[in-house]
Amino acid sequence: MCGIAGLVAWWQGQARNRQVIDAMTATQHHRGPDDAGVWVDDHVAFGHNRLAIIDRSGGAQPMLVRRPGSGEVAITFSGEVYNHFQLREQLTAAGHRFTGRSDTEVVLRAYLHWGEDFVHHLRGIFAFGLWDCDLELLLLVRDRLGVKPLYFARTPTDVVFGSELKALLAHPDITAEVDTEGLGELLGLVPMTSPGHAVLRGIEEVPPATVLRYDRDGLTRRHYWQLESHPHLDDRETTVRRVRDLLERAVIEQAAADVPVGALLSGGLDSSAVVALAAGTTTQPLLTFDVDHGSAAAHAASAFHRSHDHPYALAVARHAATEHRTVEVGTGDLLRAHDATLCSMDLPSLTTINASLSHLFARISPHRRVVLSGEGADELFAGYRWHDAAAAPRGTFPWSSTYQPLVGVLRRETLRQVRPVRYARQRCLAALEQMPSLDGETGPSRRLREVRWLTIVFYLAFLLRRADRLAMAHGVEVRVPFLDHRLVQYTWNIGAGLHRARGLEKGLLREAVDGLLPEQVTWRPKSGYPASLTAPYQDALWERARELLAEPGAPVFRLVSARRLKALLDVNHGHLDDWTATQHVAYVLELDAWLRRYSVSIR
Repeated sequence: MCGIAGLVAWWQGQARNRQVIDAMTATQHHRGPDDAGVWVDDHVAFGHNRLAIIDRSGGAQPMLVRRPGSGEVAITFSGEVYNHFQLREQLTAAGHRFTGRSDTEVVLRAYLHWGEDFVHHLRGIFAFGLWDCDLELLLLVRDRLGVKPLYFARTPTDVVFGSELKALLAHPDITAEVDTEGLGELLGLVPMTSPGHAVLRGIEEVPPATVLRYDRDGLTRRHYWQLESHPHLDDRETTVRRVRDLLERAVIEQAAADVPVGALLSGGLDSSAVVALAAGTTTQPLLTFDVDHGSAAAHAASAFHRSHDHPYALAVARHAATEHRTVEVGTGDLLRAHDATLCSMDLPSLTTINASLSHLFARISPHRRVVLSGEGADELFAGYRWHDAAAAPRGTFPWSSTYQPLVGVLRRETLRQVRPVRYARQRCLAALEQMPSLDGETGPSRRLREVRWLTIVFYLAFLLRRADRLAMAHGVEVRVPFLDHRLVQYTWNIGAGLHRARGLEKGLLREAVDGLLPEQVTWRPKSGYPASLTAPYQDALWERARELLAEPGAPVFRLVSARRLKALLDVNHGHLDDWTATQHVAYVLELDAWLRRYSVSIR
């Protein structure tokens, strides 16, 4: 999957650029423990950390090819192009000659063949920087759904990019600063961020399905793909059949690699469906993994998690004849994972679910470099409980009762300056302005489309960022068959009437995979990934928070009221059913640790 970094600097020398790109590349060793490389030319420097998945003996990066009779084109690439075999055949027939088997070389030769239109031919999950020496042109490209990360910034002398924020912060002219808008992201949208927003001042995230183009004339950007809204004309039977076909194709395509592929198996519908389809593509038993919080976990402590997953994971593993491994997680594991989780995410996030996932990937890493995941199915098939509340006021995030802005513990000065609730409303309305609307659609149908759009733009983006950072921190690549863009486009226009069956959410998906899974799994009500809420874990959080209160000069108290934090601790200690209180306490601790670790200045 790899980590990428790079810069373009018109007036700096190669020696300086080499020093900077070495520092940037070193910060992302975890993303590519197999190899590292840099390439420096007159105005550009690329760095790469390699996790070898395809063409392990070749495929080293940064990679260069020469345009016939002219100069070179270079690339630093992260991700996978799933249709690289087909593209290779097409390009070979057009006269291109390949020196290796990697999908990276396919991307380079696709650019030579189609020019900047080459992005339309790529199917997969990717982020890359491409430099054309003849044109002195940099292209920064991100996949259609934003599965792979890509950040960029402009300094007085450079354009800088990388897979993670830490790579950009290694540049000598980029520092960790947060202004009022960044605070709005941190305090009003917990744990999400607005499209394209990187929280830190001066840094942006390249939006999904976007090409940034930079040359001596400046920086431009364009979207090369977007969802299209139109009436869904297929009947239920046709729709079910089409969903099954698209999902099956995506799983088969994404299960291909030069290394053994495993799968996450929670026991829920989504991961179970992927496992059942993938198990039939392997010559050896598919290796699957689940995480078990044990009998002490408060499995119903959030509105997402309703029942214990582990028995269902075992049932699917037996049914699909996988080789299954369970990773047990306890309070000590969660606490030990806290600091590593923050370092992986680069931003305050949601430790109560992130820590156990980080622990899971750490245990997967020695056994598999690639795992399939069921991520994205809830967004496609209206699987969250808030999809049933499509009548929620416009301008309000549909998950606002589950993820609440951090207003209850903030200082009055912070509230006056940032206005987190108003900021969240502005971001919500701004996102809705970008939604591809269907002419004539009104009422509940229109509102459901808005809810689904917000869920894709904000919540899915958070889940993908979490999965990428926590997995890649341990050298594991996560593939997401449900987010094949053809399946995403097809399901986007399916109306509410087709999404339910037998009174359950995701009824359409359940019907599409009916017969693949044990009946009790196919028709099991949704139960989300469990929050790590146990009495010992909460006790440990409360103890850390009280230690923080004993340090009045802690950086977080520039934003948070010590008095209000103490009141929250006093009222909610021992109340595991209060998801918001535990979430906010954990977030305050993470916010303080982030301000310290990254030496963040507040403007």
